Amino acid sequence: MATTHIKRSTSASRLVNYAEKRAVKKDGLNLDIQYAKSEFKQVRAVYGNSGKTQAYASRIAFSPLEFNPQDPHDQTTVLAVAKEVYAKAYPNQQVALYEHADTDSLHVHAVIGAINLETGQKMHGNWHQYRDHLVHITDQVCQEHGLMVTQPDPNRHEKRSMAEIKLRAKQQPTWKDQIRQAVDHTMQNPLIRDFQAFQDDLKQQAVKVWERGKNLTYQLLGTNYKSRGTKLGIDYEKETIFNELASRQTRKEQPERAINATTDPTQSDPDRTPELPGHSDSTTINSQNVPRSTASSDRTDRPTSQPRVSDDLKQLRQQQRQLAGPIKTDLTKRLRSVPKADQPDQSAKPDRPQTDSNRARPKQPAPQPTQRPSEPDHSRDDGPSR
Repeated sequence: MATTHIKRSTSASRLVNYAEKRAVKKDGLNLDIQYAKSEFKQVRAVYGNSGKTQAYASRIAFSPLEFNPQDPHDQTTVLAVAKEVYAKAYPNQQVALYEHADTDSLHVHAVIGAINLETGQKMHGNWHQYRDHLVHITDQVCQEHGLMVTQPDPNRHEKRSMAEIKLRAKQQPTWKDQIRQAVDHTMQNPLIRDFQAFQDDLKQQAVKVWERGKNLTYQLLGTNYKSRGTKLGIDYEKETIFNELASRQTRKEQPERAINATTDPTQSDPDRTPELPGHSDSTTINSQNVPRSTASSDRTDRPTSQPRVSDDLKQLRQQQRQLAGPIKTDLTKRLRSVPKADQPDQSAKPDRPQTDSNRARPKQPAPQPTQRPSEPDHSRDDGPSR
């Protein structure tokens, strides 16, 4: 049973220095293992394709149940199996192999040159593709040699490093735990139905997320701590998040369609609408569902609803007659009082009702005020005579 690993590196020499120190056995593919660093450098110079990525670091580990790390024969067998795996996976790449026996399991470190010796181009893709490709070749070679094939654990949902495991044993949260808690809190909100809302809600919890190829990358705001969703666990990968958001969008649209179909049955089946007036059963059902306010407008198309509308009109007219009687009486009284109030000879008289018993008798002419005799004008007598 063998497990594989691969990742990108910006320095091939650094990878060689690390792997060569602890190697019990070593071998090379498309290069001389004794001059691995110089040959990696020469190939980059010949093709003029240096760039940032110089090599890929890979590792294949074998189970201690199958091989003893201290057995020289097992060491030779493991190195031969590892070389066959990389020869099939990367036949046109430079590969330096270094076997380590310092742990419970024999494992081989491989430094893979990034440049293809035939095309001069670098390896293109992401580490997911490289890992899947390497896992497939490893399982195939192990089966050919009668070795056990590694089966993934279906109950494992999260990937945790040894540092995280130790911190969790001390009940201390890690920065990855903070990201996981924020994502879990966001996904528990049923109102989060698209990626923009997902980003905005996480930002309020000091977590930034963005798409990067086929992955989602999470970062704690204010720090340099960031990680891909694939390293946080399957629940935080792009495919899982997007599938959940898409399912929420579907569940949101279904109730809206049901409500529209209930409130407006004529629009749910436009092909059947022209046939409804000609069908006796459908006409009766529609006449019961249509409100009274709209029944009068459809009298021509729905003859069965005419008696009901005529009864309503009769009741309405009767109510209008009952209301019109008091209004007409009051209006008549007001009109009778208007001409008397507008006569010029009675403009100075107080406005009193005609039903007064004292005013019902014939009116006597109003006594004229007695005029005092004119007094002589003494002002002329008192003045000087002319």
